[in-house]
Amino acid sequence: MALSKIQNSVDYQKYSNYLVIVYAFLLPISRAGISILTATLFLLWLLDKNLKNRIQALIKNRVVFSIALFFGFSTVSLLWSKNIYSGWIFLITYWYLLPIFIFATQIKLEQLTKIISAFLLGMLISEILSYGIFFELWQLRHGDAMDPSPFMNHLQYAMFLTFASLLLLNRFFFEKELKWKIFYFLYFLTVTSNLFLNGGRTGHLAFAVSIFVVGFLNIKNKFIAFFSMLALVSTIFYTAYHVSPVFKVRFDQSTHETTTILTSDQSTHETTTLSNNSTNKYNGSLGQRLGAWIVGVELFIENPILGTGIGSEMDALREKIKTDMPEMMSIINIAHYHNNYMTYLVQLGLVGLFLYLNIIYQIAKLTIQNKELSNLKYIFLTVFSVASLVENMFSAQFPLALFALMVGIFISANNL
Repeated sequence: MALSKIQNSVDYQKYSNYLVIVYAFLLPISRAGISILTATLFLLWLLDKNLKNRIQALIKNRVVFSIALFFGFSTVSLLWSKNIYSGWIFLITYWYLLPIFIFATQIKLEQLTKIISAFLLGMLISEILSYGIFFELWQLRHGDAMDPSPFMNHLQYAMFLTFASLLLLNRFFFEKELKWKIFYFLYFLTVTSNLFLNGGRTGHLAFAVSIFVVGFLNIKNKFIAFFSMLALVSTIFYTAYHVSPVFKVRFDQSTHETTTILTSDQSTHETTTLSNNSTNKYNGSLGQRLGAWIVGVELFIENPILGTGIGSEMDALREKIKTDMPEMMSIINIAHYHNNYMTYLVQLGLVGLFLYLNIIYQIAKLTIQNKELSNLKYIFLTVFSVASLVENMFSAQFPLALFALMVGIFISANNL
C-alpha cells in the first residue's frame, strides 16, 4: 500500500527522461556511466506506475520478442556447454541490452532530437580528447599517438566514429538551412578525419560500405548516388593514406598480410615446412582472424544445429587445434573469433545464427514515418552488421549500449 502511494506520487518517467539524455551523452565516454545508468534506468522503469501497460506493449513487439528468443536459446545452450562459467559471463554481458525496454516504452517524439544531439555531444568530447592524444597534447590512461582511442578499444571506437560520421552526413541531406548544412558537413569531416587517425580497420571497412547506403537513401538518382559516394569515399581514403600515419601503417600492414596469406597458399608445395608456412600465414591480425574462422568452420561442421553451447566456443577451438589442426598453433591463444556470425555459428549453431539475424531483420522491418530516422535505422544496421564481420560487437559493453540506445529509439519512433 505504501509502495503504491509512492509510485503514484513520484513521477519516475520525468527522472527517467532526463537520465536517458545523460545516458546518450555518457555512452561514448564512460564505462561506469553506462553501467550505473543501466541499473538506475531499469529500477525507475520497474517502479513506474505504468509498468504493466509497458510490459504488455513489449510482449507484442517483434523486435523485443526476437531478442528474448535469442537470449532464451543462449541460456538454454548452457545445458550442453562444457564451460558453464564462461557461458554465464557471456550471458551477463547482455545486461547492457536492458535499456532497450526502457527507451522503447517511454521515449517521446520531442526527446528524439535531444537524445541524438546528446550522443553527438559525447562523441565531440571523445573526439577532442582523441585529437589531443594524437597530437600528444595530453595523455590519458587509455590510448596513445598511434592508437588515440580515449575510452574503448580502437575497433569499437572506429565503429562509433563511423556511425557518428554517417549520422551527420544523413542529417546534412535533411537540413534546409545553408549554415547548418555547412556545420554538419564540417562536423562530418572532423569525425571522419578522426576515424582515419584511428587504427580500427573495422570502422574503415564499415565506413566504405555504409557510406553508399547513405547515398542511396538520400539521392533519388541511384547512378549519381553511386558515383558521388564513390568519389567521396575515394577522396577520403586517398587523403587519409597520405595524411594519417596510423591509417598508412594499417593499410600497408593489411596489404602485406593479405599478400602473405595468398602467396603462402600458392607455395605450400615448396621447401618451406608446413608449420613455418602456417605460422607466417596466421601471425598478423588478419591472419589470426582467418585462422580462427577456418577452425570455426570445422567446429560448426561438427555441431551444425545447436553448436558447442555458450561459453564453450573458445575451449572447442583450442582443443581442435591441439588434436586435429596443429598448423594453427599460432592462434591458439586468440581471445575470440573476431566475427559475430562465426561466433554464433560455433556457439549456437544454425539455430543461434538464425535467431541473431532475426533480430536484425525485425529491426529493419520497423516502420518509421520520420524519413531521417528511417534512414538512420538502415545506416546503423549496416554499420553494425559490417563491423560485426571482423569484430564481436554484440558481446561488448560499448557496442551493446549503442545498440540498445539506437534500437530503443527506432522502436519508440515506430510506436509514435
